[in-house]
Order: sequence, then structure tokens, then C-alpha cells
Amino acid sequence: MRYYGGKEKLLDLIEIGVKKTELNHGAKFVDLFAGTTIVAQHFKKKGYTVIANDFLEFSYALAKTYIELNEEPKFIKLKKYLEVGQIDKNYVIGYLNNLSPKKGFIFDNYCPNGKGQRQYFSNENGQKIDAIREKIEEWKNLSVISEIEYYYLITAVLEAVNLVSNVAGTYSAYLKIWDQRAIKPMILTSPEIIPSKRNNKAFKKDANRLIREVKNIDILYLDPPYNSRQYAANYFILELIAEGWFGAKKPIANGKTGMINYNHQLSEYCYKGRAGKALDDLIANVKAKYILLSYNNEGVIADSEIKKILTQKGKVQLFRKTHKRYKSINQKEDDPRNTEERLYFIETNLAAKRANKLDGATWLQNSFSIWRDITKNQEEYKLRHPAIFPLQLSERIIDVLTNGSGKNILDCFAGSGSTLIAGLKKGMNVYGIDISDEFQKLFFNRINNHYLPYKDNGGIKYFVKDAREITKYIEPNSIDLCLTSPPYWDILNARRSADLKIGRNYTNKTQDIGNIESYNNFIAELKKIMTEVAKTIRENGYCVMVVMDIRKGSKFYPFHSDVAQMMEEIGLTFEDLLIWDRQKEYNNCKPLGYPYKFIVNKVHEYILIFKKYGHNK
Repeated sequence: MRYYGGKEKLLDLIEIGVKKTELNHGAKFVDLFAGTTIVAQHFKKKGYTVIANDFLEFSYALAKTYIELNEEPKFIKLKKYLEVGQIDKNYVIGYLNNLSPKKGFIFDNYCPNGKGQRQYFSNENGQKIDAIREKIEEWKNLSVISEIEYYYLITAVLEAVNLVSNVAGTYSAYLKIWDQRAIKPMILTSPEIIPSKRNNKAFKKDANRLIREVKNIDILYLDPPYNSRQYAANYFILELIAEGWFGAKKPIANGKTGMINYNHQLSEYCYKGRAGKALDDLIANVKAKYILLSYNNEGVIADSEIKKILTQKGKVQLFRKTHKRYKSINQKEDDPRNTEERLYFIETNLAAKRANKLDGATWLQNSFSIWRDITKNQEEYKLRHPAIFPLQLSERIIDVLTNGSGKNILDCFAGSGSTLIAGLKKGMNVYGIDISDEFQKLFFNRINNHYLPYKDNGGIKYFVKDAREITKYIEPNSIDLCLTSPPYWDILNARRSADLKIGRNYTNKTQDIGNIESYNNFIAELKKIMTEVAKTIRENGYCVMVVMDIRKGSKFYPFHSDVAQMMEEIGLTFEDLLIWDRQKEYNNCKPLGYPYKFIVNKVHEYILIFKKYGHNK
């Protein structure tokens, strides 16, 4: 749609800001000055929960159709009214296209043969607009179409009208010479609906009022008017067609252009003396985690004032893009001046306090105490490592327990580096320590051959050392999350009875605690390691340990509870646990003890979550 201030060419700039939030799809994205809804549509397609608002009726119609409507309209009542066997959107659009022309309000006021003798539309198209618009209003009054179906059809008319309007861009004046597009016959087409399962909403309210009502905003996008051009006046024809002319008080076409009086829809943001105050009021009432504001260097609010207003919510970052100025009628083809589009990005205090970047739906899904959908990828299935756990598991734990990139992630039993790779994928600095140089080499081989695009996302340090000496290599109080899976005593060295796997030593080194024969001695050495690891974790940082209980012969060892007690003794608080259900992987188990003694096949592991609190806990 031809629209002054449309953001289609600036979506890449807006994407930069949205990506900086690191919020997952499903997060609430609010477009408070939606206009043609181009930005709102873009992020609906990407899976965000979108709220689109504008105080113009034609924009509201577009938002109801492209944002709030998630599936094709059914027109069930209209089917009965028209007494047809089958009906769908294409049938209804075809029905409207085939209506007989009618000389009505649009023809009288905005066509050359009408009494106004204006030439916004050809005579034929003006009569077609009248016939179609009046029929839609008739169906609405008869209650044979729903509200959302009504706006769907209004959108179809608006999109078609836009293609045959005899204007240069805005509707503040018509062209004296007919544009070739305007003399083509107007044809309605079915608006393309963006499928979504999100609860997307459209509003028609003053932005400064609505911001006081909408809660729990993840990303607030603001694109207020930049200059003195009032949108209600510049797009009065579209607004007229959307609102209709069917009430007791008919609109009056004034002057040479036939403009309707829209003084009740004037925006404070178009006045140089009022725009800054309006923006200040809006920002003061924002309750959002992130704010993105579009503006340009020709706007009525100075850059210094914008920054001063936005700073009340957080630190301001600025992104820029230069393009050719909007071409007006009086502008020369060789006008050298460019417009600098600006995107102001603010991470508010609400974002800083977040535990993570998850949206509500993903938070809920991850809060269930049993995780059943963790799987290995093809690269992991082929990996020669005796005790790998999936990247998907590491990534999910990082998503749950950290709130953004740039954090420091540690694995004190690093092995082939699943935790480290997951951290790099999330933009973290990663630290690993392991006694095996074989598995250090395997980690770098994985990075270079399978995960190279993530290699430079953060710093990498992998030490082939004894973890009991970890504080020699990693600064105290520097780690945000330690995510690790220690040896499950010496079970790798033995043939497993449950799934018949052949034993394989992790290493033959004496300092490898997985080679200790005594369970109590093993726990004692593990405690020494984790005592040192705890020193590297910052206050309010986490340590997550993935473990499994152990059975040797007839004796059962509750490894997870022993680890929990050990970590409490070290000084970390046992916050919670999750169950990692691996039943789908264990498809070759045998009935243990059958038929004389029932023994449980352990097909789950424990994800133990510990936190390092300060003295005020």
C-alpha cells in the first residue's frame, strides 16, 4: 500500500533491534502506531504475539485482518443468507466484484462526472466502490457477517482502492493528469491471512491512553508521526471508505480536494511544540522490557530531546540507515538530500531483572518437571564419546537459567564440549576443563567441522587439567552458570546389565575419579572438585549437574541425593530438580531380575539445580 512513513524498506533496521533483545518467538510485540501494519505483519510471520494499534479506522481494519485474524473467514451466516451450497472467501470477493455499478457518495464527490467534478477515481471505479461498500455495510447491518469478516472485506476494498487512486502518494490532492493505474478497472482480491496460533490483537485507541492499559510487554515498537503531516488528512479517502458515510450525519466534502473534516483525529505528534511532551508522557507510562523507537533526522523532535526522554527508562543505543528522501510533487529528481532513519533501542530495568529471555508459553513448557523431548542430532549420534549428553539439553538449560548473551559458562567435566558448543550458540563465553586431551581435540574437531558459524560468538578456553586445580585457570566469582555431568562413579568401566553396553574407560589416568573403585572415596574426590568449582561461580550464579542413580549388583546407590547433600555442604543451595526422561533411547533393555526379583530399569537422569547465594539469602 502506498503510504508515507511505511517501514517496509526499514525492516532490516528494526530487525537489528529485535535481535538484540534475544527474545524467543512468542514474545509480546506491541506496535503502537501500526499504520499499514507492515511491521506488525513481519513479526507475526516470525511467530511473535502481536498487538497492533492505530487511531485511524482504515489502519484498524488492516490490523483486524492481517494481525488479529489467524485463519481464513468462513462466512457461515452469509452462506445461509445468500442461499448458496458452498461459500468461501473467493466466492464472496467474486460476488462483490460482480455487483452492478451504483452512483453514490464516492461517485458524487470524487469522480469527474459527479457533482464535485474531482478526479480521485474514474467514473467506473467510483461507482464500483459505492456498490461494494454499500453492500458490505448492508450485510453488517443485517448481522450476516461477523465483525472480523466485515473488516476483512473492508481491507479488500482498501487494498483495491489504493491501486486505482489517481494520487501521487497521499490523498491530500488528486492528479490533474490521469495516472495509468487509475484508469484500470478496480478488482477486489482476497487479503492473504497470516496463519498463527498466537492471541494477536488489534486496537483503535490513542497510543498514550493504550500504553496505560497494555501490560507485560516484551518489545514495544514506536513509530509516531515525525512531522506536521496529519495522517487523517493525508489519507482521508481511505479513512472515509473505512468509516463509511451511512450515518444520519453524512460527511461533507470540503473545498477543491473534497477533504473531510478530521479535526477529532489530529495527532499531538505532528506539532513541534507538543510532540516532545506527548512522547515524554508515553514513555513515562511504558511497562515494557525493550523499547524500539523509529524516527528520522527531519522530525519535529530533536535527537537530544528524544534521548533525554528515553534515558528515563534505560541506556539508549542508536542504529542508523540513510536513504533517499520521500519524493514529493515539488521535489526535483536530482535532489541530493538524504534522510537518516534512526532506531533508538532501550533495554529497560524490567529487562535487566528478568531471569531469562523466554516468553510465557515457553517458560511454562520448560517448567514441567519432566523433560521428554530432548533428542540427539545426527552429529551427536555419530560421535565417539562414551557419555555425551545432547546439545538440545545444554541449550535449554542455558535458556532457562541465563538472561542473555555475554555470560560466562563453565563445564568442569567438559568432555566433547556439548555445554561449550551450546554456550557459543547462545553468544556466551565458554570455559571447559577436562583431564583428557583426546576429548579436547574432539571438541575442537566438532567446532571446526560442524559448528564453525558459532566459533566466534564468544571466547573459548578449554584446559586439559585436573579440575581440582580449576581456580588456577578460572577467576573466582566469574562464572554465571556451571553446567556439567560428572562421572557416574566407575560405571563406564563395566558392562551394563540393563542395555548390554560394553564398558569403556573414559581415561586410564589415576586422577580420573571415574576410575575410583570405592563409592565413598569417589564422592569425597568429587566433593573436592566441586568445592573448587563453587569458588569460580559468582554470587547468584548457578551450578547444574546432570546425574543418574547407580546400581551395582544387588546394591543401589542414590547418586543424585548424595550429590545434593554434598553440594549443600559445600555451600550451594539445592534449588530444584528436573527429570530427563530417556525412555525412547533405551529401546534394547532387558527385564532385570526376571522372574525372581523385580529391579527397576533406570531410563531417566536427574538435572540438579544449585544456586550460590550471598550472605543475605
